[in-house]
Amino acid sequence: MAAQVALTVVTRLAVPARSTGFLNHFKKGLGIASLSSTICSDLFGRPFSAASRLMGRTHVDWKAKGDVAVVYVNEPKSKVNRWSGHMQKEMMEVMDEIWTKDSVGSAVVMSSKPNSYITGIDLKNIKACKTEVEAILLSRQWQGMMKRIEFSPKPIVAAINGLCFNAGLEFATACQYRLATRCIETSLISREVRLGLMPSAGGTQRLTKLVGPYNALEVMLEGYRINADAAKKMGLVHKVVDTKDFNYLEDIAVNCARGIVNKSISLTPQMSWAMKLQDFNHSFPTEAMFRDVWEKVVKRETYFTAPLKIIETVQLGVQQGSAAGYRAESHNFGELVMSHETNALINLYRDLSIAQLKRRTLK
Repeated sequence: MAAQVALTVVTRLAVPARSTGFLNHFKKGLGIASLSSTICSDLFGRPFSAASRLMGRTHVDWKAKGDVAVVYVNEPKSKVNRWSGHMQKEMMEVMDEIWTKDSVGSAVVMSSKPNSYITGIDLKNIKACKTEVEAILLSRQWQGMMKRIEFSPKPIVAAINGLCFNAGLEFATACQYRLATRCIETSLISREVRLGLMPSAGGTQRLTKLVGPYNALEVMLEGYRINADAAKKMGLVHKVVDTKDFNYLEDIAVNCARGIVNKSISLTPQMSWAMKLQDFNHSFPTEAMFRDVWEKVVKRETYFTAPLKIIETVQLGVQQGSAAGYRAESHNFGELVMSHETNALINLYRDLSIAQLKRRTLK
């Protein structure tokens, strides 16, 4: 039903005068909360190893802690770790080294920054796409990268402290195990929709598999900040760690990685009974649930195409299998990247970012 509706719904970008409230909300939503240096102040960055320096790596480093590889993400001269092409390249280089290291049986990925795990969208590569086909291929490339993480021969633990945002959440959900700190800055967010985009590295399918279709759609369509405890109840993370200490977080994550290898720790996250019941109530029949979510979106005073594409993609994955869902995700992403609507939202984001940077410079 939803797929049929998708063919007949006319894409609307016209924003009536009364929609300025939405745009104001949109502008606020784009801004990442200021990262206070006093929050989680016990976490400090670490210098890169000599091996990484010899390899010319500047963003991702790793060391062996016994039989566990600990990967450190740390973008230089930045408060956040952006999922740029540079970051992606170095992450996969490091993973290739770990996968071929016989003395290492598992891995932990953590940030050296106090308030940022991995954030953002690779807008540079997105803007470089000149055709829909190029955007589709870019999505498939990212999907392939995340599938290598998801089907890693050695379990990977995402030790999340700080902002885990957009591509960061896609990476974390591809890892086999996730733990998050009960720190005020720790938030898991999927907010691509506010740029007229959608998760494009398999996130629509993995998030649905983890938390169910109703909860996944709510996360992707609304762009909520999800703290560690809420993520645990939802089944998005396996464990919550109440600490601000970098070394303690590392030790806990390493112990989790070892526990996964010796099978003393389960890879299945525990969703609260309330969340299970909510998803059950909204998942049967699935057709009615998707139609209900679709109608809520199109009834809004102002809506964009991206939410409809997300709903369609999740529905196809649920009803026809994940392979169909992955195909729909890359094709829908390609359409969105080439749309005037998405380009207008990305340009608005860029203008707001430049204006924000100028205000900071003037101060």
